[in-house]
Amino acid sequence: MKKQDEPVEDDECVLRLIWWSFLVYDDKGLARIAPAAFKPKKNEIEGISVFREACLDSPDQVLEVISPEKRSLYAIARLKVADLLALGLSVKPDPIQRVSGHAVIPELSISIQMDETGKWTDMQKRLAVLAFNSLERLPTDFS
Repeated sequence: MKKQDEPVEDDECVLRLIWWSFLVYDDKGLARIAPAAFKPKKNEIEGISVFREACLDSPDQVLEVISPEKRSLYAIARLKVADLLALGLSVKPDPIQRVSGHAVIPELSISIQMDETGKWTDMQKRLAVLAFNSLERLPTDFS
């Protein structure tokens, strides 16, 4: 298991929590992840949150940052760091107390997003496709 403050390497994977409402269906009934799942929230000043899988005992451990009654409403997507690097993104360690391995993608911060919205819309679409193709866990409750 890697230490959470070590630099992120390109052979790692990161996990992204996806709220159930970002799992959408197109007009043909095919499921996908909405690009908005990768839009930074107002509090994601340093970048969107991900978790380094190499720092965790299991992927489900990332759910510990969510209150127990809401955990069933999240999917977990696994993204290869190499794929993120190929898109021009980076992953930086950003340790937190609740779960080991927290990191951020600094290029997807709320301040950059607000300054360069058009540039990042396509990036969010690409990330949504990568994430859908690598779903580790689906929500178990859609209420």
